[in-house]
Amino acid sequence: MGLAIAYQLALEGCRPVLLEADDRLGGMAASFDFAGVAIERYYHFHCLSDTAFFQLLEELKLQPLLRWKQTAMGFFLDGRLYPWGSAGSVLKLRRLPLLARLRYLLHAARCLSLRDWRHLDGIPATTWLRTWLGRPGYEVLWAKLFAYKFYQYTDSLSAAWIWSRIRRIGRSRRWLKETLGYLEGGSEHWIEAIEARIRELGGEIRLSSPVGAIEHSDQGARISSPRGSEHFDAVISTVPLPLVAPMLRAGGQDPALIAAYETQLSVACACVVLQTRQPITANFWTNVNDSRFSIPGIIEMSNLRPITPHITYVPFYMPADHPDYSRPNDAFIADSIACLKAINPSLEDSDILASQCSRYRYAQPVCGTHFLDSLPPLNPIPNVWIADTTVYYPEDRGISESVGFGRNLARQVAAHLR
Repeated sequence: MGLAIAYQLALEGCRPVLLEADDRLGGMAASFDFAGVAIERYYHFHCLSDTAFFQLLEELKLQPLLRWKQTAMGFFLDGRLYPWGSAGSVLKLRRLPLLARLRYLLHAARCLSLRDWRHLDGIPATTWLRTWLGRPGYEVLWAKLFAYKFYQYTDSLSAAWIWSRIRRIGRSRRWLKETLGYLEGGSEHWIEAIEARIRELGGEIRLSSPVGAIEHSDQGARISSPRGSEHFDAVISTVPLPLVAPMLRAGGQDPALIAAYETQLSVACACVVLQTRQPITANFWTNVNDSRFSIPGIIEMSNLRPITPHITYVPFYMPADHPDYSRPNDAFIADSIACLKAINPSLEDSDILASQCSRYRYAQPVCGTHFLDSLPPLNPIPNVWIADTTVYYPEDRGISESVGFGRNLARQVAAHLR
């Protein structure tokens, strides 16, 4: 979102200065060198409805690098791998009563046909899913996915939020086949291109430049960074909302405003990436419901984007104050390998070529019922705008959603400055 805002501001004739706390651009889409392969630290893919991202690619002349592939899903349940994601695979899942299978398909169809989500905003997601699927359907298909991602927040989530996730994937189909996209070269390719374009348009980019304070000043705002205190005509923050609280506190802002940011809930992620000699499954995404592992699913990126050796992501979501989050990276890696071996018993230790564990403290916002009412204002201080991925609720975090919202916000700010 920050890159999209800086890019659009530059197009509007402004001179943006982008401050990035990390040593590289891209946020959760940033890449790293993984045993000779440039890969994102956290998995990303594109859906057929990602129009804002497609527009950006066209402007950056990268549209020819976008590739589409029909992908498959699986469900590892009670020690057995089942096909998943199609009407036929659902009907064949004899682990569930026939009525539960039919109710699941009716619910999926309803998610695709539903346009107005506002009545779902005040309904807990778990209540909504149990109503549609019945107790057996919910317990088998959803209970572990929620429990091993949101823990104590499971029953707080909004039905509107989970509807948007189901609908996005459901709409990414061609001829009834799930179709997902990737960019040749990965996210690193478009991030480098937009960085170059920002600089060409007169923008400035500073890495390793965390912001310590935000404060209002006459005719603009001031921020404190490693370069000291600087004045700008406007400041736009796109870091996770909880991280804004200490910046506002250091800037002497109203305690009530600071509390509005401090109380925003998120869960953390320890995301393991593994290189293996062979695929684990033929699926891009495999949900996991197995009491041995606190893992909601695995994502085999090589079954979408042709990368060798085979690359699989294993995300562990949990609140950052959960005791397990303090475990060493090696423990998460060992659990990941054990899970992959359970799914594919032919996998041996010698097949594991490389491993990496990345952590993100504010990986997944907890979008509760009536969520928009809980958000602080977008423009809480004169000449200061504060946004993150929660602002386009009920849509979940996504590159396209962040690009689209960020560019629209930049247009509004530029108009305000004019």
